[in-house]
Parts: sequence; structure tokens; C-alpha cells
Amino acid sequence: MIGKIVGIYVGKQKGEGKTEVAFAEFVAGHGLRGDNHAGRDARRQVSLFAQETLNQLLADGFQVTASALSANLFTQNIKLESLRLGTRLRVGEVVLEIVEARKPCRNITRIDNRLPKRLFGHCGQLARIVEGGTVRSGDAIEVVANENQLSLAFA
Repeated sequence: MIGKIVGIYVGKQKGEGKTEVAFAEFVAGHGLRGDNHAGRDARRQVSLFAQETLNQLLADGFQVTASALSANLFTQNIKLESLRLGTRLRVGEVVLEIVEARKPCRNITRIDNRLPKRLFGHCGQLARIVEGGTVRSGDAIEVVANENQLSLAFA
């Protein structure tokens, strides 16, 4: 599966929206440089959200922006919800590993009280940074491996 990054967002304060940037530095084991979530959780360093889900929300009449959804990476042509824990993604020069499904947070009710229910099961993924580097908007995102596949390949 190969897709692309259509948006990169970094937030300065917890609970606030994130600001779109053209590129960001991803620090292995830490998070996005300058993002308020960086360094808080060794596993949950990057949040990914599908652009297709945002497009469907807008088509359904929700007044929501990418910035307000507080995800770091907006992807296109990657079925995020189908990725299993341990799946690795190459994003530009960075390698991410999926650690858990992203759940709608309470802050999203400030946008619309219906959003948590609407996004349940379609809110993207959380990942840790395995190999750091710079990611730019427009970079390819590719599923490269799953931890289970790796262990089978080297057994």
C-alpha cells in the first residue's frame, strides 16, 4: 500500500488545534520537534488521520478543519483503520510503527457533539517513531512491514 502525506500539523499547546507546516522533524523515541505531545509518551508520538475521513465529514455537513482534529499527519490512499499493531510505515526518510488505534478525545465535542460517535473506529492511528528524520507534505507513505511478518521472516 502506497499513499502520500497531504498535511503535517504541529501544536504548541495541549487542547488547542494544530498548525499546518510544510515539513517537520521527527525525533526517534520522542515525537515531532515543537509539538506539544513530544516527549510525553514513549509509544504515542505521532497521530495519523485519513484525509478521506475528513472529506467524508465535510460532505456530511460537519464544520471541521484538519487543524481542529489535532492529528499530526493527514494521509491519503492508506487504509489506516486496517493497519495492525506493529505495522511499520516509511514516511519520507522516517519509519513509524503503529502502536494503537486513535480514539476521539473529549476536546472534539467543542467542534460538534456528534463527532466522537461519528469518528469512533475511524479516527486514525497512533505511532511511535522508530527512525527519525524530516517529513515533508507530499512525501510518500508506504506500509513496509509488520512486526509479526518480520519475526516469521527471520524464524
